[in-house]
Amino acid sequence: MKNKYLEELKDLLNNYVMEEDEKNEIIGDYDEMYKGYLGKGMRDDEVERKLGSPRSIIRELTEGFKKVEKPLPGGEKVIALSPFVALIAFFILGFGFDLWHPGWIAFMIIPIVSIIVEMGKKRDEHLSTALSPFFAVLLFLYLGFYHNLWHPGWIIFIIIPMLGVWNSRRTLTKLDLLVSLSPFLAGIAFVVLGLYGYWVEGWLVFLAIPMFGILHEKNKLKVLIWESLFIIGIVGYLYIGYTYTDMWGYAVLAFAPLTIYGIMTGNIKIGLLQAPKNYKIIIIISTAVFLLLGFIFNLWGVAWLVFLAIPVYAINSEAPRKDRLVSTTPFVALVIFFVLGYFFDLWEYSWIAFLIIPVTAIVKNA
Repeated sequence: MKNKYLEELKDLLNNYVMEEDEKNEIIGDYDEMYKGYLGKGMRDDEVERKLGSPRSIIRELTEGFKKVEKPLPGGEKVIALSPFVALIAFFILGFGFDLWHPGWIAFMIIPIVSIIVEMGKKRDEHLSTALSPFFAVLLFLYLGFYHNLWHPGWIIFIIIPMLGVWNSRRTLTKLDLLVSLSPFLAGIAFVVLGLYGYWVEGWLVFLAIPMFGILHEKNKLKVLIWESLFIIGIVGYLYIGYTYTDMWGYAVLAFAPLTIYGIMTGNIKIGLLQAPKNYKIIIIISTAVFLLLGFIFNLWGVAWLVFLAIPVYAINSEAPRKDRLVSTTPFVALVIFFVLGYFFDLWEYSWIAFLIIPVTAIVKNA
């Protein structure tokens, strides 16, 4: 088993531009560690769990080293020909089948082929991540044009960061992977629940993120207390909200035990007390506007956007002047996107707001 482990590690090291002496030194170190653990009476499977599988540790061992490029046969020719193939496909679809739209999608062949060839040289495991934006766009347009599912079809774009996390799974424990994916899964669940009219209750799915994160705690009693308080808060919130009319705002008091416990144990800190005066004012105003929109106008589903004023203010106060505009565009785009979708049901167009981010960056750096 030891020889197989070391051979796999060496094969992975050979994929990087590295001196033979460096490779041999790494192999030698792991050989010694492996033998040392065996000498302590550990089994092969226990040793490998202790050291980490070769695929899970290779990124750390090769940090700063480039991958060996292995040109794909005819790769450069394929890239050079891809524009002509795309143009021919476009004209065939247009003149032959009157499919000028969506025939223009054929031009996506050009960047897709380029990415496949270039990343194929390095046998890059993140090839699927790099290609995911193109496939997400294709599926989004298909859902929109042919099924009028612009909303919630935009959810498909979440596959991009999810694939990025998934392709890094070998460097993560199963729990870390679950925690890393939980914000995206919660976001999807929130939108789906919202489509069925459960925006007010739906935000509870985001509590899955800290509930999974708490599982890292080694003290089992603390884990049990935290998880129990979360469940009590969730059940209490739903009970109050469904039992009493227009009481969702007060239902959040069900999380008071959770909050008190967090403050007492030091896990929840009230940063407002130590914040500079200007930040305190922004936080207080944001909270007041949030509560006003929620209690008086019942706009809990969109009121949370006011809290974006806090990071925007921080950026404009702390970031260098030259970086402020680009840094605030994601928040502006998010507000435009959600407002157009929530109030005007323009989800099929509102996603265009996110183009503000790259366009601003390009214009600013041009």
